Amino acid sequence: MATGEVLDIYEAAGLPRVSLKDLGPDFLDRAQQARNPQLAIEALRKTLIDSSMAATRGNLVRQRAFSERIGEIMLRYTNQQLTSAEVIAELVSLAQEVQAEASRGESFTPPLSHDELAFYDAVAQNESAVTVQGEDVLAQIARDLVEVMRRDVRTDWTVRDDVRAKLRSSIKRLLVKHKYPPDRQPGAIRLVMDQMEAMAPSYAVERDRR
Repeated sequence: MATGEVLDIYEAAGLPRVSLKDLGPDFLDRAQQARNPQLAIEALRKTLIDSSMAATRGNLVRQRAFSERIGEIMLRYTNQQLTSAEVIAELVSLAQEVQAEASRGESFTPPLSHDELAFYDAVAQNESAVTVQGEDVLAQIARDLVEVMRRDVRTDWTVRDDVRAKLRSSIKRLLVKHKYPPDRQPGAIRLVMDQMEAMAPSYAVERDRR
């Protein structure tokens, strides 16, 4: 067997290699007129996946949301519900949303950090909580959850059941204190716990460096 030459998908599509901030009207025009639109679409899809993963690192809700939206766009294209030009336009539009992800926490007072925003997105998935408690209360819950993580995550949390149990118990007590979720849906608690599990390794590394 012989290995083939590595393909630069942007070069093959006749497009420059770009970052999200470059995906403006000029790039959109060039992509829609590319000599091989299928390769242009694949290049955009790959850039968007990589950039969305970087922008939403550790944020389960936003990772899933962007992944699902990319998948939906590509499925509509596969099913011939979108032309090449239309799918390129939708991917570029979604790329602008991914680029704005870094500053989304600044809309809160005080602003939410990246980790706080991840927990906010988790608790805000419960519609009753958004309606009954409001964004400000949910933002405070998110800040408090990060404080619990900083306080209770240990470097050995992955191997010691008692450490993991203490962390989960601390988070549950905090949610009860804030009367979250108001509709008592167990799925809301599970999502917060999933977010905790996704974020805990970085806190364990941080503690180990102290």
